[in-house]
Amino acid sequence: MNYIAITKEYRDKVSGNSYFSTRIEDVENDRMYILPFQYGYGTQSEHETKKVIKCFNKNVSWNDIKFIKIDRCLKREVKQHGQGIEENYISDPGYYYQD
Repeated sequence: MNYIAITKEYRDKVSGNSYFSTRIEDVENDRMYILPFQYGYGTQSEHETKKVIKCFNKNVSWNDIKFIKIDRCLKREVKQHGQGIEENYISDPGYYYQD
């Protein structure tokens, strides 16, 4: 495994919408990439994770990423999990990075 992606999910019981945020650890380069709080359900977080990793590693495969999903989180937990430092925000495709 070159990457470990930990996703937290929140489901709004009133509207039925699902949201997630993900922290991706780049094991080889000792970096963290953070996908902020956003709408998505099912495997959306996995696809968004791979999209971010492909920005700097074009040859990444599904086997290179270990996905861990934590569901039934509180909204504030998911928002906090997806927070990063503003000056480290990359708007396209939309993630934070940390060294």
